[in-house]
Amino acid sequence: MTMSTAPAPPQTMIESRLRSALWGMFSGDALAAPSHWYYGGFSQIQSDYGANGLTGYTKPVTTLRGSILNKSDPNGGGRLSYGNKRGKDVSIIGDVINHGKLKYWDPKKSYHYHATLQKGENTLEMQLARVLMKSIAATNGKFDEDHFRKAYVEFMTKDGSHNDTYASTCHRMFFANLVFIKKDPKDCPDNDGHNVDAIDGLVLPSITALAETARHLSMSKDGSVALSDESRRAIEQACARTAAVTRSSPLLEKVSAVWADLVSDALLSPASNGDANAMEQPLREAAQRLGLSAPKPNRRDQMSACYLSQSVPPTLDMLCKYTQPAYLNDDAGIWKALLANANIGGENVHRGAVLGAILGARVGDEHLPAELKAGLFAQDDLAKEIDTFVKAVVGSAKRSAAAKEL
Repeated sequence: MTMSTAPAPPQTMIESRLRSALWGMFSGDALAAPSHWYYGGFSQIQSDYGANGLTGYTKPVTTLRGSILNKSDPNGGGRLSYGNKRGKDVSIIGDVINHGKLKYWDPKKSYHYHATLQKGENTLEMQLARVLMKSIAATNGKFDEDHFRKAYVEFMTKDGSHNDTYASTCHRMFFANLVFIKKDPKDCPDNDGHNVDAIDGLVLPSITALAETARHLSMSKDGSVALSDESRRAIEQACARTAAVTRSSPLLEKVSAVWADLVSDALLSPASNGDANAMEQPLREAAQRLGLSAPKPNRRDQMSACYLSQSVPPTLDMLCKYTQPAYLNDDAGIWKALLANANIGGENVHRGAVLGAILGARVGDEHLPAELKAGLFAQDDLAKEIDTFVKAVVGSAKRSAAAKEL
């Protein structure tokens, strides 16, 4: 078993980075929600939110010209008239999940994908991240797919559990299989061959990567930490299993495993010194494993669609850019980066969440700008949940270390 020999931050820094990674995810998601799937770019964002675009947390507009929510199938993947209940008495959107939101999917209307969210409120995928955080905390800091699957179904089918208008294809297909076909929840993940192999699928594995990295750390008496190759493989497998709870996607499982390593490196790599970017090599290795060209820090931030083949390359470029010391050493660097992502449009919400995980992990909780936390709709609840999660996963690592000493 090979141990990493590179210097790693002390335990207290790991806790700080865990907290800031989570805050970064919630922020990146909420900042971008108002401009989600704005494929007209910054000019379209300006038309709805003013000449300066998005400058902070903002309530999404109610109607959106060009929205395709009205073309999405509320009873599964793809597109179908919202009034077609497939001969059933219930609709997946409105009756089973996203209770009371079916009217926003009306093909005669043009509603924003997150029309019902408040300023600074998180979208469904980050609400599910909270469910996963609570599940991991309840299982002593370890990811348990059976526990999470049960919590996922209970959350999604509970009226009033969240306030988002939109639910992605994977969730609609999962609950169509559960309700219409009566499949066992373990057999409900599905794939329409188009919208499931997408970047939103990296949100939940990011949470698991944070937890499992903390849990697998080997701590020495001087407070330093390390991660073995065996542990990295276990973390990758846990993240792939996380992705498989809600969707059937071998491609996503592969990307999730690679992404897990990036999250681990963001938590463990020493702070960048001078002009050197400690994340540049991990980002290059991730790109190589995925068969992509090496990310470049000087590329212009790119809009992308949700599909992994289109969304991952520009995400790696943005990480290569915004993890540079010039950005990270700026007190508002992470805030500026997440706002830049919000003002790009396209599939920026889930990219914002995963960008926030890496950037937050590099910054540390004590260096987060005040406005990043203060503007979030559920700030107080999030603070408590983050605290509970961090205590659980760090406590798991300490229990494991103590057991090895016996």
